[in-house]
Amino acid sequence: MKEQKDARLFAPPHLTGIFGYNIKYSLSPTIHGFLNKLLETNLCYGMFDVPPEKFAAAFNGFKALGMKGANITQPYKTEVLKYIDSLSEEAETVGAVNTANLEEDGSYRGYNTDITGFIKAVNYEFKENLNGRSVIIIGAGGASRAVLYALIKDGAKDILIINRSADNADKLKKEACLWKESLKSNAGIESYGFNSGAALESILSGKWDIIVNTVTPSAESGRLINNLFAGLKKFRRGFFLFDISYSSKYSGFLNVLEEKSLKRANGLSMLLFQAVESFYIWTGKRADFNIIKEVLNVIF
Repeated sequence: MKEQKDARLFAPPHLTGIFGYNIKYSLSPTIHGFLNKLLETNLCYGMFDVPPEKFAAAFNGFKALGMKGANITQPYKTEVLKYIDSLSEEAETVGAVNTANLEEDGSYRGYNTDITGFIKAVNYEFKENLNGRSVIIIGAGGASRAVLYALIKDGAKDILIINRSADNADKLKKEACLWKESLKSNAGIESYGFNSGAALESILSGKWDIIVNTVTPSAESGRLINNLFAGLKKFRRGFFLFDISYSSKYSGFLNVLEEKSLKRANGLSMLLFQAVESFYIWTGKRADFNIIKEVLNVIF
């Protein structure tokens, strides 16, 4: 009998997975499993749904086991900074990590592949780039940081941050002004709370090309956002609406904005593009665009 030889059967697996809370909906294991098959690597990807009080122990256990890498999702993208040995330049600037990797020296380094994922997703979904665009960001939490950095990096002209907490929106704006200096950007950035009269005036006076929602879908957040824009009877039509969430649980979420948009896209393509970058960090293999489209068609 001829001996079967397959190097992948004997090579140590790349043990990876995703850390988050209430993430049973996550498609990351499916995506990475598909990429693993297509690119013929030896990656093993799991799901670690960890409550906040156990995150420190769980992530330190991941490191103690010497696992190759992890994706980090809500609500731990900033919390994980405490347990990472070093950061990529972009992750350090943004202050959020969605990918951890075991480096050759045995340390764990944090990366943020959401930045590239968002830029590529906008191009894929709308056939548009961000250079010279006017953009509204809804939300000022951890997810908004990568989106805002991507907008500044890719040359957006005007950016308006609106958030339930005006203070948090203002803090993010102040950080973004520092990012502007390092990226040599001239972007105009404003920030307001939902109930601010100045926010309403700014929304109505601008010609916005893209509206990006970074708020996690819920009945409460849907009511707040829909009430805000439903009250703006003269709000212009003709923008692209990008919702970074891909949850379909709240069907009415952003429905007022969708009625006036040219096209609405959810976060599935962003999820895939950032996953491709994470996969490359762990394995040294990156899927080309034809493979990416195949994954989109098969999985989604």
